[in-house]
Amino acid sequence: MQPLKKITFSILMLFTFTAVFAQKATTPAKAKPAVQMTFDKETIALGKMKKGDKKTFDYVFTNTGTETIEIEIVSGCDCTTLDWTRKPIKVGEKGVVNVIFDSKEKDMHETSVDVDIYLKNKDKKTNSQILKIVNYTFELTK
Repeated sequence: MQPLKKITFSILMLFTFTAVFAQKATTPAKAKPAVQMTFDKETIALGKMKKGDKKTFDYVFTNTGTETIEIEIVSGCDCTTLDWTRKPIKVGEKGVVNVIFDSKEKDMHETSVDVDIYLKNKDKKTNSQILKIVNYTFELTK
């Protein structure tokens, strides 16, 4: 081989080796959480309402984790009536928490209400039940 071809070949091999080594040295992508609910909206602003008004709305989510999700119970304050997807929600499927808010018992001008979603799924590290909290806000007017 001629000297110039040997140098060119050596440089090419060095670049190839460096590129292959650099790919293997990169940090692998983080593993997806086993249980992950991705909501269209986690906070819903209802806006201004008169005392006694009712609003109906939904929290829609997609199971973006790696295992099936099962909702055990959903809770909120006394002003909130709740219903939710009762069947197991497989990976990639959507689930819904339906909410009816009744402002007749509210006295505050502006507030936020939490909706607690308790899953049957357990956290793999702590073995505790998984809880997801979403909320809605409203402003009570006369």
